[in-house]
Amino acid sequence: MKKYFLPLFVMALLAVGFSSCKPDEEIYNPTCKISKIWYLSDVGEPNEVYIYDEKTKDLDKIIVDSVYSFDFTYEKDHSIKQIVHVGKNYTEQIDFQTTDRLVDKMTYSIDGEVRLEYTFHRNENKKDKAYQRIESIDVMYDVAFYEQYFDDISNKIKRHPLYDKIIGDYEQIAKIVAARQTKDLVMYSVKRFTYDPGKHKKYENLSQYVEEFPREKTTITHTYQYDLNAYNPFYGLPFAYADIAGYYKNLKVAEHIEEVVAGSAPKVTDITYDYSGMHYMNDKGYPRQFVTRSTGTNNIPRYTYILYKK
Repeated sequence: MKKYFLPLFVMALLAVGFSSCKPDEEIYNPTCKISKIWYLSDVGEPNEVYIYDEKTKDLDKIIVDSVYSFDFTYEKDHSIKQIVHVGKNYTEQIDFQTTDRLVDKMTYSIDGEVRLEYTFHRNENKKDKAYQRIESIDVMYDVAFYEQYFDDISNKIKRHPLYDKIIGDYEQIAKIVAARQTKDLVMYSVKRFTYDPGKHKKYENLSQYVEEFPREKTTITHTYQYDLNAYNPFYGLPFAYADIAGYYKNLKVAEHIEEVVAGSAPKVTDITYDYSGMHYMNDKGYPRQFVTRSTGTNNIPRYTYILYKK
């Protein structure tokens, strides 16, 4: 699960001029490629720098806060093979299995020890196979990995920057692990996706995303609204790069989240994404800046600024 602001490295691909790839491929090749991202302020050094291979045009590296480097490698067909972060004391790694440029499985490990595994299921039986979409994902969590969060909460990002930036909300999973009653070493969940057919039934935006933890009796539901005249700058990267941000073509304007634990009242969070402001869009309809606001305790506006390659 990603954090409540717009996820960082993602997109899905369909098209009308937004990519030279076919709609059933998960290859990042948008009209406007991200160059730099700033959070909170557009002055000073960028929080993220995207570097591309001059020959293949593939995303080669992401440098975070001028400290961390995430290195990408690819198969011959340009589908993602691996993302690696080499730290001072450990190596984080995400490995991918793909078929016809679609991700089947991704595995996150630290120094070779598997901590998380995703298995993808798609709508392969639908008549229009040109628009295969992820319908569900089985997720296996290593409980021991999340239990350590509460032992050293202040250093979680320093210890796991690749996980924090690309995979998801470490804290939320750690809380579910801490509350569980079982002694199992592995926790299981299933993520399910519903798409908005759109004007031409191309299923270019997610309407709802649900993650259910059966044994923990916990369900988290996200419902989305979009601005159909503006475009998501992360659209075109597979799910594995940054969760669901790669699976909606247009910009999110609202997100409604309900977390339900059996026997408890739902926890509700509403998020808005504001793209207004001077020069907030470029001539391709991609945002140069946006503001994220959330209800609840985390309601301080978050500003994001994006610079694209020429």
